[in-house]
Amino acid sequence: MKKTRFILIFLGSFALLLFFWRLTAVGQWYTDGVLGVAGIVGPLLHGWVLEPPAGDTPPMWARGADQVRTAIQFDALAVGLVPLMALLMATPGLSWFRRGVRIATGIALSLLVDSLIVALFPLLVFYKNPFTDVIGTFLGLVAFVGAPVIIWFGLTFHELRGWLPALAPKLS
Repeated sequence: MKKTRFILIFLGSFALLLFFWRLTAVGQWYTDGVLGVAGIVGPLLHGWVLEPPAGDTPPMWARGADQVRTAIQFDALAVGLVPLMALLMATPGLSWFRRGVRIATGIALSLLVDSLIVALFPLLVFYKNPFTDVIGTFLGLVAFVGAPVIIWFGLTFHELRGWLPALAPKLS
């Protein structure tokens, strides 16, 4: 019964959060936060400077005469918070306070992961080779698919151990 309840709460939370997401500017706020952090971290890592978006043009990384357009779908990157929050809403064994703290922590961790990936973007695109292609593909998979589940798992491992017998420690 616990697993059915988890799935129903997850799907209901996911639907409500996605509805809320589409009605508000939360995705844009998240994107602005990612670009703000990446704009600070990027120059410290590699010397490229992030130029903010102008109108319909995406943000550009620039260094001297060289420019790299950030060909990232920021709205799709931002909506990755929806499954993360829905997973945290559905996780059994969390008080509302602890759930709220974990949601805030999850959002902060997602922002840091996504910001680091955006900050690495000019290195992966400007210096194009098979190695950067593989790394860029892997980081894209992490950002768009893996990060929400990995962060959820890390934040709720203690609760999941009691809920999923395969994660419980073996007594010998």
